[in-house]
Amino acid sequence: MFIVGLLYIAIIVVVIAGLWKMFEKAGHPGWAAIVPFYNIYILTVIAEKPPWWMVLFFIPIVNIVISIMIW
Repeated sequence: MFIVGLLYIAIIVVVIAGLWKMFEKAGHPGWAAIVPFYNIYILTVIAEKPPWWMVLFFIPIVNIVISIMIW
């Protein structure tokens, strides 16, 4: 169980580092990658989608499609 926990933390660190770098390259503050909800808003801004698309992340199944479109 300890190994699984370490692997989980390692994956989270890699994802946050990737988002941080992506936000900086897009001209936004890197710290926005670790702020819940605000990072989704910044992703919609970077993808040039309307901010109300952020609401679609909270609808099951739709959130999968929207996240693919934004990423």
